[in-house]
Amino acid sequence: MIDLHTHTLASDGELTPSELIDLALKKNIKALAITDHDTIDGLEEAIKYAKDKDILFIPGIELKARCETGQMHILGLNIDYENFNLQDKLNELLEKRNLRNAIFIRYFNSIGFNVSLEELQRISGSLVIGKPHFAKLFLEKGYITNKEVIYNNYFNREPLSKLVNLAYEPKAVLELIRKSNGTAILAHPQTLRLSDTALEEKIKELIGYGLEGLECYHSNQTWEEMQKFRLLAFKYQLLVTKGSDYHGPNVKSDIMLGTGINNNIVNNEENIILSKLLRRKS
Repeated sequence: MIDLHTHTLASDGELTPSELIDLALKKNIKALAITDHDTIDGLEEAIKYAKDKDILFIPGIELKARCETGQMHILGLNIDYENFNLQDKLNELLEKRNLRNAIFIRYFNSIGFNVSLEELQRISGSLVIGKPHFAKLFLEKGYITNKEVIYNNYFNREPLSKLVNLAYEPKAVLELIRKSNGTAILAHPQTLRLSDTALEEKIKELIGYGLEGLECYHSNQTWEEMQKFRLLAFKYQLLVTKGSDYHGPNVKSDIMLGTGINNNIVNNEENIILSKLLRRKS
């Protein structure tokens, strides 16, 4: 079993990198990629912890890219996390995120919600604080009954919806991954919310910028979607990858490491997926 899309406490997951690797070992996962959002902070711990264990650890990252509809996330697998250019861009994103979070905090306090940076840091457990951490804090304090409320009522409405977009253009994201010697994969293609024709055109555009693979197998994709993406990958000679998008036992609690939702990403292609990814790296 392999899992090429997971998250830790370094972004919006629940487990430390070491705890995630222990869980992977318990589940007999032979290859694991940690792909935290906009950060590489958990990779050094993971690399050291996995070194003498019976698992292949693949350093990765998940970066958001700007798009007209839906959401576009791009995975960088087998990245050189010590690459100066990558670190510089991630520091730039972190600075923008911190400025935006300060505005969020001031706004929520001004309308009667008691929110502090210290509380968010406790929730996050890392330097990266994002919207999911605000949602978790609001749930903890009883301000909302489910996390969608904070998005629907605040983040997705003015004035907060007008704040700076923390994503780079797709071309810049793909170039950043390439320059850090990583393999660029379009994560969960269904989240772009494009028609079949429009999605294929977008994939062709991204290939021109350096896209190398599609996350054909993902927990939140239907069997029909996964087969459709698989055919697109074969048509354009892209790598096929598989990822659960695991966050932890409480965040996205229906998603299991390695197997997705009700074993929906279990298949017999894992050895082929891994060998092709490693061959592309070499």
